[in-house]
Amino acid sequence: MRKLFIMAAVALTSMSANAQKVKYTISGVVADSVKEVSIVVNNDKQSVQKISVANGRFTASGEAEKNDMLTVGHDISQGFNSLKVFNDGEAIELNLVDNTVKGSAQNTALGNHIRANEPDNVRMQELIMEYYGLRGTDTQEAKARMSQIQEEAMGIEEKISKSNLDYIKAHRNDVTPLAFLPDMIYDLSFSELSEILSPDAAYYSHPMAARPKKMLEGLRKRQPGVMFTELVMNDTEGKERKLSEWVGKGNYVLVDFWASWCGPCRAEMPNVVAAYEKYHAKGFDVVGVSFDQKEDAWKKAIEQIGMKWHNISDLKGWGCAASGAYGISSIPSNILVDGEGKIIAADLRGEALQEKLAEIYK
Repeated sequence: MRKLFIMAAVALTSMSANAQKVKYTISGVVADSVKEVSIVVNNDKQSVQKISVANGRFTASGEAEKNDMLTVGHDISQGFNSLKVFNDGEAIELNLVDNTVKGSAQNTALGNHIRANEPDNVRMQELIMEYYGLRGTDTQEAKARMSQIQEEAMGIEEKISKSNLDYIKAHRNDVTPLAFLPDMIYDLSFSELSEILSPDAAYYSHPMAARPKKMLEGLRKRQPGVMFTELVMNDTEGKERKLSEWVGKGNYVLVDFWASWCGPCRAEMPNVVAAYEKYHAKGFDVVGVSFDQKEDAWKKAIEQIGMKWHNISDLKGWGCAASGAYGISSIPSNILVDGEGKIIAADLRGEALQEKLAEIYK
């Protein structure tokens, strides 16, 4: 009882601390053509504050929770030019022309980090524009160039990701990693995300950490050694079915999360079909769990692809039962379950799936 009381007291203290309102003052420089800048709190579009610009300069003031993230920026021809800072009570100076930040130690450090990655981000945008410009050009030269672009872009992505991960690990005692952590969670493994989202990190209870923590919990539900979670959905005939009808019955089962509208899912399906045809006679089974909303599209894709296994869906798209039960935030995804219903692997695609099944059915 005493332990529960202390925990409750700590929680209330934390809530009080997190609810502290702090005034902010932001002055800035923008291009002479800019007439207005916006300030958004914690990426909440309902919180937009509009500030007029005069002769390339602006001054803004307001009040927000302590350490709320403030995104300050303006529209440009190809998107939104912005900088992110955190409301810690110290005055902030921004230059949205050369992307510099002056202010508290944490905001200055964040600004320096973002500026250091700027050349790579600019190059990435150039590659993306070139890639999209080449789409639909059916020549060997164009295809070769697109392949080169993809290779260079992957190298830049890895470099930026490593830089951001190093920054996060070095700034566990402040909230600034949340400027980019929510956008990089899909590139992190369960162990990497677990490490940077430990409860002792200063940003752990921040509102901007909610999505990364949800992602972590989803990954946790698909870790090897965890028992499968029941799903109740309808089959293609409209009959209610349970995942437990096939999982945990003695056979290895691949529970495959997909959708008819998902290009990468459909690209992976021939690999799943090949695995099913090769190992089904030995006891291997597949359950397709669709994130579709349109019944006709779902059934048509099943027929086109040749998905001869069990198929279920509640036709609720991203709001489907599987999304919550297994924390699925991107597809294609899957889990491989053993005969007892225990997950032994997740997100096996391409050769990885074939190699795992060859190991099982050797």
